Amino acid sequence: MSQTPAARKFFRSAVIVAIAATSVFGFVSTAAANNPGAASSSAADFEYITIESGQTLWDLAEQVAPDANPQDWMQDVVNLNGLTSTDLKPGQRIALPQ
Repeated sequence: MSQTPAARKFFRSAVIVAIAATSVFGFVSTAAANNPGAASSSAADFEYITIESGQTLWDLAEQVAPDANPQDWMQDVVNLNGLTSTDLKPGQRIALPQ
């Protein structure tokens, strides 16, 4: 199966972009893990919880911030923790906005 020069160039470019993005993400993740206080002014500003099996951000929004708009609160949690989605895993530790 022969690829056109344009297809090969596109594939090479896509691989380079993927490697660069992975490198940047790895660097940022490592820096954040090595200096957890750098992301916030004080760790006391947040309450941390460990996710239990079956727990969702929607459940947490209803429990922790019943007077807040659940979608806004969930977005705050996603942003605060640098999550890529609203999916949570049992054992995951997350910070909750106060």
